[in-house]
Amino acid sequence: MIETEKGRADITRFTIDVAIRLGLIATVIYVSLLLLQPVAALMMWAIILSVAVYPLYDMARRRLHLRDGIAAALFSILLLVLLLTPVVLLAASAVGSLDEYARMLLRGEHVVPPPPESVKDWPMVGARIYDFWLTTSNDARALVTAHVGQLAAVGRWMGGVAAGVFLEVLQFAGAIIVAGVLLAYSEELTGTLRALAARVAETRGRHFLEIAGSTIRNVSQGVIGIALLQSVLLAIGMLVAGVPFAGAISFVCLVLAIVQIGPNIVMIPVIIWTWMYLPALHAGLFTTYTLPLLLLDNVLRPILMARGLPTPMAVIVAGVICGTLAGGLIGLFVGPVVLSVFYDLLVAWIVAGRKVEAIDAPAPAP
Repeated sequence: MIETEKGRADITRFTIDVAIRLGLIATVIYVSLLLLQPVAALMMWAIILSVAVYPLYDMARRRLHLRDGIAAALFSILLLVLLLTPVVLLAASAVGSLDEYARMLLRGEHVVPPPPESVKDWPMVGARIYDFWLTTSNDARALVTAHVGQLAAVGRWMGGVAAGVFLEVLQFAGAIIVAGVLLAYSEELTGTLRALAARVAETRGRHFLEIAGSTIRNVSQGVIGIALLQSVLLAIGMLVAGVPFAGAISFVCLVLAIVQIGPNIVMIPVIIWTWMYLPALHAGLFTTYTLPLLLLDNVLRPILMARGLPTPMAVIVAGVICGTLAGGLIGLFVGPVVLSVFYDLLVAWIVAGRKVEAIDAPAPAP
């Protein structure tokens, strides 16, 4: 059939039709991704947030007998309050602290406390650090005047960081609003996603969809939830102990815990500061309270992230770390989802190969 003139013409026409269809589909997909590129990060965060809070949303909607739209609006407002309240408090605290230090500097008061005598005994650099610290404590205005250019550069850098944080907060607020819309239409969207997954990979596609949802929820609980709990408890301890800039330090601890660095590099200097400037009893109580909190994530995070998942804990942790390094906070969720699906595919491929070998193996001789 193919060797005839009509068969070759049919094959040529079929090939051209397929090429045109594939080209049109690729063009539509490319243009769609190009249009969605400016809001891709916002949509990703909206999907992650909606998947993470869906169990709470569904439970509240069923128990309180609320409509989908009302329940989604209430959850969006709650998430916005949880996001904006600490940001506003931190900004107010930072502005108030900077204003107070500026007034103290203008009045000629001690902005920096004098160094303890024990600093002199530090090896190699103790005497230099003590002299510089003492000079700064006695005449901070002269130090500021002598280093105006460096301080201006630091100020510009801090202003850029603050502007970046402000834009990120706005992006999160927009993602929360979009997540509320997704929650309001969660039933229809879930059905569409399941049908699409079944169309792509039949029953295993739905299994991959469940793995993705469970992984996002577990990572949000094991990483974001533990980081929030840890930073709040550390903030309470610093506020009770009277540590200056407790709000800013707590925010830094939160960010470090989310990106998997941990708050130890910030809290260990704080503990040293308490032993230098607080009474021994207060410093001992603060140290006893803080040290277990620094180990809290190492204990609770593995339990929460691996709960209810067939994926090994090592794969999830590797996805969290590698995803964070590759894609920032969004990679924190995308990384473990991709590695979990890849691990499940790998296991299924190995199991299928073993079944084929078992079928092809010759039957034992009687």
